[in-house]
Amino acid sequence: MPFPKITPGSDRSPEQFIADQLTGLKASAQRRLDDVGAQTQLHPHQTLLWALGTGYLLRMLPTTRILGGVTGLAVTLLKPAALFYGAAKVWQATQQSAAPRRQQEPSTH
Repeated sequence: MPFPKITPGSDRSPEQFIADQLTGLKASAQRRLDDVGAQTQLHPHQTLLWALGTGYLLRMLPTTRILGGVTGLAVTLLKPAALFYGAAKVWQATQQSAAPRRQQEPSTH
């Protein structure tokens, strides 16, 4: 699913954009889950072998270190993401408060 292009003059709020993206993500995840269910019903032996192989590989990997690294990376990236989100909200608030002032000022042209 391609991502929609965001333009600066877009009428959608950040909340609406996030809601739209989550709706698409949920639909995509449900389609994938349905596909896995259909594949499992069509080829149960192959599915069982894949599950056993995956379980064996996961047992061999250092999952604690991997999960710790992923969690640390997520926490590290969460701080700048929150900063950018806050900056976007401040920018949006300043643009909304500046719009009524522009309408009240008479045009000098």
